[in-house]
Amino acid sequence: MLDWKRENSAAANFMLSAAGWLIIGTLMGLVLAIEFVFPDFAHGIPWLVFGRLRQAHVNTVLFAWLSGAMMGTWLYIVPKLTGRKIWSEVLGNICALLWNVGLLAGIVLILNAYTQSREYAELVWAIDVPVMIVLLLNMVNIYMTVRHRVEQKLYVSMWYIIGTVMWFPMLYFIGNVMWAPPTGALMGVNDAIFNWFYGHNVLGLWFTTGLLAVIYYIVPRETSTPLYSHFLSLIAFWGIAFFYTGVGAHHLLWAPIPYWLKTVAVAESFGMIIPVLAFMFNILLTMRGNWSRLRSSVPLLFVITGWAAYILVSYQGSNEALRGVNELTHFTQYVPGHAHLALMFFAASTLIGAMYYMIPRIYGCSIYSTRMAKAQYALYVIGFVTFFIGFTIAGLAQGTDWVHLGLPVWAVLPGLRPFMALRIMGGTLLVTSFAMFGWNMVATVVARRPLDVPDAVMLMASADRHKVSPILSEEG
Repeated sequence: MLDWKRENSAAANFMLSAAGWLIIGTLMGLVLAIEFVFPDFAHGIPWLVFGRLRQAHVNTVLFAWLSGAMMGTWLYIVPKLTGRKIWSEVLGNICALLWNVGLLAGIVLILNAYTQSREYAELVWAIDVPVMIVLLLNMVNIYMTVRHRVEQKLYVSMWYIIGTVMWFPMLYFIGNVMWAPPTGALMGVNDAIFNWFYGHNVLGLWFTTGLLAVIYYIVPRETSTPLYSHFLSLIAFWGIAFFYTGVGAHHLLWAPIPYWLKTVAVAESFGMIIPVLAFMFNILLTMRGNWSRLRSSVPLLFVITGWAAYILVSYQGSNEALRGVNELTHFTQYVPGHAHLALMFFAASTLIGAMYYMIPRIYGCSIYSTRMAKAQYALYVIGFVTFFIGFTIAGLAQGTDWVHLGLPVWAVLPGLRPFMALRIMGGTLLVTSFAMFGWNMVATVVARRPLDVPDAVMLMASADRHKVSPILSEEG
């Protein structure tokens, strides 16, 4: 851990603690995958009961790992794009400490059966409070940095970060029904509508907007190429803000909610094609002539994988909103497969790449082992593809048996075990990959190997000055 007043210490502490949570969260997921094939694997251990462990796994990955790492990347990016040090490094470190302690308590409580039992809102009210405090303090820290900025032009990453830190505290308060402790829930179908408004916008107005900011920052940096189009990036930004807010109800197409709300959800899910295409082509055209950089840049390799995964998961999500596709895939393993494509292959890829970029720069050193990072990437891709195929085939088999053959749930389950076994195989590779990543991060910080190329020292020194201008688009 860096000194609390040292520059970029809050960013580093958020990211490095998140790397530890990544390993814990994926180990939980591996145990869950084993329980699908061997239900008595953890017999007699209450805190490994599937219902408890699944909620703990979700919150560990969503908040302790992904959210913590993402907030760390913002605390690194915002000073670079404003020309100012972060407004309060101490406040940033207090947020990192409170975030980790609060989530540790919340996850332990879930494992001991203290939960609100609502999707992505399982943390009890007493834990929601410190989470909200961190979100609000983080917003203040970023806002004050932006307010005192030297660089007056706001590069697109700043648009996404500012929007995200404003939207999510309101979204978290509404989604967790924080005005109604201790249940944190509404009555009847209204609660389902609120829950899925929140649940899908955790992805849309938190991880999507928060992580596209990271991609927009790192791709031009690592390719030394201006972003292709600032105009396209703003189409993507306002498109997400407009369309994503209403898509949550496509999870409730078979629930007794107003029909107009279902129609709006389907329409907005397809409207998401507009910002996704704008983002896709913006990065694609920025990468022109730079694809060879994937061989030499570990951060770029992971971040571009995250970009490609975002395009795939967005296309898949829009199609899942169609009533015919939804009838076949909803309530099946296809849906958690889709969620893992978003939260693992898109979000985790982007954040791993960002940490490989930022941590060495914070500590003024090189990545401990580039060879290990590339081996980790290979295990990561092979593991995820194996893992994802297991989810997808199991889900399509379930949907076909239920919808077209009319088989009951119990009759379908035995035939799914081979596909569930793929999740164990892929999950083992993923846990191994993430353990290698964690080791590489810790070793980078401890060893602090000097940069091999003298010019790179000058480049890093230049990149770390606070008078760095945003990477302007080619259109000016």
